[in-house]
Amino acid sequence: MESPRILAFDLGGTDLKVARVGSDGSVHGFMRVPSRAAESETEMLGAIRDAAAALAAGDGMPIAGFGSPGVLHPETGAIVDRTPNLRLPPDYPMRERLEELLGRRVVIDNDANCAALAEHHSGAARGARVSLTVTVGTGVGCGIVVDGHVVRGSFGGAGEIGHLPLGSDGPACRCGVEGCAEPVTGGGGVVARAREAGLDVTSVREVFDSTDPRAAIVRERMIDHLARMLGAAAMLLNPDVIVIGGGVSRAGDLLLAPLRERTGRYMLRSHWSRLRIVPAELGETAGVIGAGLAAWQVQDRGSDRRTGDRRRT
Repeated sequence: MESPRILAFDLGGTDLKVARVGSDGSVHGFMRVPSRAAESETEMLGAIRDAAAALAAGDGMPIAGFGSPGVLHPETGAIVDRTPNLRLPPDYPMRERLEELLGRRVVIDNDANCAALAEHHSGAARGARVSLTVTVGTGVGCGIVVDGHVVRGSFGGAGEIGHLPLGSDGPACRCGVEGCAEPVTGGGGVVARAREAGLDVTSVREVFDSTDPRAAIVRERMIDHLARMLGAAAMLLNPDVIVIGGGVSRAGDLLLAPLRERTGRYMLRSHWSRLRIVPAELGETAGVIGAGLAAWQVQDRGSDRRTGDRRRT
């Protein structure tokens, strides 16, 4: 008899990823389709419904896991305020709408938290007690996992290290935080800074591959600000492992080698000497694995709580 699997989703501004996830984190029937999230609520929900119909026949569980952009309130499952990647009104009741749509209980969390849980359980942070997974894509996201449970904060907003006020000399971030470093460290900002310097580039990888001295200056600024972020987070949370994922991480050692060296400058030796900074292992499946594992945690507890665990607030 086939082991039970939970239907899990990873929603992005461009793509929707969906799979059936086993209790061991195994992935079955993975698929990626356009999310249509930038179009409207109706189109986004239609994409989710159609993806569920394509895979739901094989899951056999009355519960689903869901990763979404934005700050997800641990109690209500609503998006706190709004998120720029989705065309939704403020405080959108995401979990409530999904449960109506899917006809089942939904465990929902921020997509970076889902990726962090997956890397902690099945990926680059296996065996760690405390891990951070930092996703460097268009922006910078972070998930914190302690003893196998995601740390969410009082309203789901823990881990927003991308918006730390590090005194960035870059342009203002639309988040409104003065000195926010994300416009210098996120992929979108790196490409924009390179183009401002006169480089004809369209991707972060082109910036890292370039031998132009102007590209080297952009890379240096990006790596230094990212190292400051990691150092501040590591001094506060004292992780065993920091996992670096997202599109920018595909630069490999062109990013990771100088990042490791620079991060050590912003930490106490006691903390730095016991810290590993490693690339993510799970790639594009991390979000659905984490969403599925979060649902399995709730299913196995038999709890009425649908997001989070009050022990890890």
